[in-house]
Amino acid sequence: MELISMDKNIIKNVRLLRSFIILCIIWNVLVLVSAENFYDLLGISKSATTKEIRKAFKSLAITKHPDKNPDDPNAHDLFLKLTRAYEVLKDEDLRKKYDTHGEEGLKEDFHGGRQYESWKFYQEEFGIYDDDKEIITLSRSDFEQSVEGTDDIWFVNYYSPHCGHCHDLAPHWREVAQELEGVIRIGAVNCEDDWQLCRMQGVRSYPSLIMYPAREKYHGERMTGPMVKYALKEVKASVVDLWRGNFDSFTTNPDNDRPWLITFCGDGGDCLTKSTCIKLAAMLEELVNVGKIDCHNSEDVCTRLGVDYGTMFYESQQVMKGVGLKITSLFAQEIAHQVMSQLPDVAVLDKTTFKEIKERLKKGQKRAWLIHFVEGDAVQDIEFRKLPGMLTDIQIGRVDCQVMRAECNSVHVIKFPSFLVFKQTGGYEIYYGRMTAHDVAAFARDSAVAKVESLGKEDFRDHRVGPDSSDPWFVDFFAPWCPPCMRLLPEFRKAAKNYGGLVNFGTVDCTIHSDICQMYNINSYPTTILYNATVPIQYHGHHRANDLGEFIEDTLKPPVLSLDYNSFDRLVRQKEEGVLWIIDFYASWCGPCQQLAPEWRRLAKMLKNTKNIFVAQVECQKEATLCRQENVNSYPSMRLYPADSRKGSGSFFTYNGWHRDAQSLRAWAFEFLPSKVETLHNYNFHQNVLSSTTPFIVDFYAPWCGHCQVFKPEFEKIAETLEGRVKAGKVNCDEERNLCQQAGVSAYPTVRFYKGSRKGMAQHMYGQDIDFLDADQIIRFLKGKIPAKTVKTSHDEL
Repeated sequence: MELISMDKNIIKNVRLLRSFIILCIIWNVLVLVSAENFYDLLGISKSATTKEIRKAFKSLAITKHPDKNPDDPNAHDLFLKLTRAYEVLKDEDLRKKYDTHGEEGLKEDFHGGRQYESWKFYQEEFGIYDDDKEIITLSRSDFEQSVEGTDDIWFVNYYSPHCGHCHDLAPHWREVAQELEGVIRIGAVNCEDDWQLCRMQGVRSYPSLIMYPAREKYHGERMTGPMVKYALKEVKASVVDLWRGNFDSFTTNPDNDRPWLITFCGDGGDCLTKSTCIKLAAMLEELVNVGKIDCHNSEDVCTRLGVDYGTMFYESQQVMKGVGLKITSLFAQEIAHQVMSQLPDVAVLDKTTFKEIKERLKKGQKRAWLIHFVEGDAVQDIEFRKLPGMLTDIQIGRVDCQVMRAECNSVHVIKFPSFLVFKQTGGYEIYYGRMTAHDVAAFARDSAVAKVESLGKEDFRDHRVGPDSSDPWFVDFFAPWCPPCMRLLPEFRKAAKNYGGLVNFGTVDCTIHSDICQMYNINSYPTTILYNATVPIQYHGHHRANDLGEFIEDTLKPPVLSLDYNSFDRLVRQKEEGVLWIIDFYASWCGPCQQLAPEWRRLAKMLKNTKNIFVAQVECQKEATLCRQENVNSYPSMRLYPADSRKGSGSFFTYNGWHRDAQSLRAWAFEFLPSKVETLHNYNFHQNVLSSTTPFIVDFYAPWCGHCQVFKPEFEKIAETLEGRVKAGKVNCDEERNLCQQAGVSAYPTVRFYKGSRKGMAQHMYGQDIDFLDADQIIRFLKGKIPAKTVKTSHDEL
């Protein structure tokens, strides 16, 4: 009995020890995983911006670099991990894959993070302008939104941290930014981090200084004075030259209700320089008139106002003695701040007014509202006093969330300051972007006319939006820290302007509404889903407004036929001779299938009016039996069932081309169609074309020429459309080199029109060149040249 008892105790202890060991292993794994998390390694949140990621890495690089830790045997390995984390997170595509799949998602796409720079590089050269508040470090997403997406003037410095000249320029560039702060926008692009953006902008050397929107490269001296002078030439703001002959008419004009900032030049003190006046006119544009008067030439005016020299600010229609505010500074930025502090602030809304605004908008009030949400006193936000002058068609107000917490919670405002545009549809949209008056105003103008709403839990709970909604909704699930998300938002807004009549557009911020995103299995950003009659269809195309719109149209009116087991058997296996089917066998989880989908839809639309040719698809997850019977073993499998195959034979050809775009697929399909284009040779070209009275259009091509393959279906369309009016022929210039040389053909494809011989005279070999390759354009051209039904049955005379 004692032996049995001892055995039980031993077994019990062994089990306890085993459990302890397992727990230790699990703990060690969890610690290891936590330590290897890229965000944890850099000490940043998952919502960190690219600039925050770079600054965090720089801080660690200076302290953790092996050069600074020579006695630590693990310093090299740790720094490699830090470098790998930084290189992944700074790249928006790699970051998205890492966020979605972890390091497993990087195996095939990323092999970096295996080497690093010296400590001196990180200390002195890395992130040159990260600490300069006047210089905006631009990423690709920033550039597309703030530079290309607006008419604002930008002066952008494209540099490399390894470039000595770039470091020589840096102190002068900082001075330029300080002098022009608020006048124009000064940017910097690190071409090692954003090499794609630099390549797209044609940057091949460093530093390259480019002015936008003129897109003009600066070639002058790289010193502060010349660069500022060059930049001010681009500023269109005007300074009014005042004198006794125009002073009263300008300053008392009833149609001009803006205040005046006037600098008086006379004996005894300084007035503002011309460049300072131009800077102020730009900073105060649409808000204040800026004028300059010479008291030597207009002494009576200056005497009447009691001013001998200096600068004065006057309220609207109040340019008179004793009422102006004397400006003591000579620096443009200080003067602008002083003047804007005198301008009226936007109205602070109370609960009743805020409620009335929302109710009036729901009833169709025409003017949208831009509302500035703050927490506590916001008088210090002088920058936003520019907004009323910039947004004359939009009403502006402010809400203090300390006073109106419930109202702020109702529109999901959780960070301050925040701007929301309330629209005449009753919905609203939250602004995500840089907190400058220019950026906020650009968003407000765009948002006010775009039918996009920021959505919350209540919209999905009440079935207004989502798979249970009776109305179609196109919803973008995003995170504000995700660069592709920020690039998509303005394109999403453009699509809403054009297609808002077909579907409703909405956005969900997954950092605010994480419960909604979890409920709908949103695991990566952006995820864009069209909810159409309860069926969710995810968008996988390019983040461009036109592509989004095309997806909406194709979803609402599908150009591709979806086949199941029965319809495939009836329409394909039992098809009549003369009918051709092109079918995409795919799986919804397959990445290449998702990339092919928009091109497959374009192919279907291209072939829509082509007789006896059909484009279809089979989803192999739903139709597993069909795909198994058809021996579909990989996705996507693109098959063509030819027109000449016998009924029930099931014979097909598989597409193995490299290019999976719609034009290449169409060219492949046309190889299996009967042609209305006559093949011409050296021995019959003279008789059939040059000596014939029949009009002819001829395509001179080479079989290896990609453009020729793409043009081939276009030429077939021309031949079919104009049958009976003009004959169509083709010449293979690889086989008929002498003929093509005689015709002077040196590029492919070359299209020539031969109008037909007259009075027995053969036509010239060169014919008439057709310089365009669009079928519809060529058809219109030929219809204008040849009357209808000119080709007789014999096809040999007019």
